[in-house]
Amino acid sequence: MEHLDHEFATTWPTFDLDPKTLALLGHRKKLTETPGAIEEADFDALRAVGWDERGIYQATALISFYNFSGQMEAASGLPMDGPQLGDQLVRMHGL
Repeated sequence: MEHLDHEFATTWPTFDLDPKTLALLGHRKKLTETPGAIEEADFDALRAVGWDERGIYQATALISFYNFSGQMEAASGLPMDGPQLGDQLVRMHGL
């Protein structure tokens, strides 16, 4: 897959992705934006394209962790991830 930038988080529906990846990204979107709306049908959709129970659990845990850490960053005033932060880290570490 070609190099993806931070904008991929919002433009992924425009990419030609396989059904398994599309289902996972859709799950990520719903879990991030409306976590209370997750229901068994969402997990069934993941299973239907080849995700097994372990993969679903691990993906859900990882998505949830990143959502939590992002909210903690925002609440504590830490800088948000993005190209500016990446550029700043590169300058700081002389990379």
